[in-house]
Amino acid sequence: MNWVNVQYKSNLRKYEKKDGMKALVTYCLIMCSAFFQGWLYTTNANVFVLNLSQILIPLVYYWVFFCFFYCSKENIRSIGINSDNIKNSIVFGLAGGFVLLAIQTALYIIQGKSVSFINPTLLNWVIFLFAAFEEEILFRGYIQTRLFGLINGQWIVSIINSVLFLSIHYPVRWIVSGAIFINALSTVYIVSLLVLHFFCDAVYKRTNCLWGAFLLHVIYNAVGAMIIIQ
Repeated sequence: MNWVNVQYKSNLRKYEKKDGMKALVTYCLIMCSAFFQGWLYTTNANVFVLNLSQILIPLVYYWVFFCFFYCSKENIRSIGINSDNIKNSIVFGLAGGFVLLAIQTALYIIQGKSVSFINPTLLNWVIFLFAAFEEEILFRGYIQTRLFGLINGQWIVSIINSVLFLSIHYPVRWIVSGAIFINALSTVYIVSLLVLHFFCDAVYKRTNCLWGAFLLHVIYNAVGAMIIIQ
């Protein structure tokens, strides 16, 4: 993979099995919180409280994760929080975001559906930012890189992480519906999430900077809330 940033590849060589195990524990905790989020939707909580929970829960993630990260004496640059190649990262992120928008729209049109757009609220934008930052730091910045300590193969690790990333979007649907089934997510949604993962993955690997992937993810979240399917 000659297109991958040299520093990114160098960082991967540092990780050991214990780092991979930490990544798996992190994933399990994220899944637990996703089931908790699903449970909240089965209560009588109003819409504002449910929306607020989408901000507060990521804040708890950040606090727990960074305490754990600090105690492990890891460098924050190792999860892509740096200014290296930031211009290229942002350009790639913007380009990827608009390509993803085109792919999503095309998928709906192919299905014969009408697509229109609405303007998100300020609270929606805050949720988009928190969700994107949380998922990029945890999945692209931390879990995927540390899994290399268990599995020596970038494509294999990327594919495994795509499954992990996709899986965290199921618990809310499962809890709300009261049944566990694989088609809880629509085909278009699954394809969009997988494309999002590999786009963000490519931006990060190419630049060793997570900001472009974060921007791409924000665009994806915003588009998902703006699109009205009829």
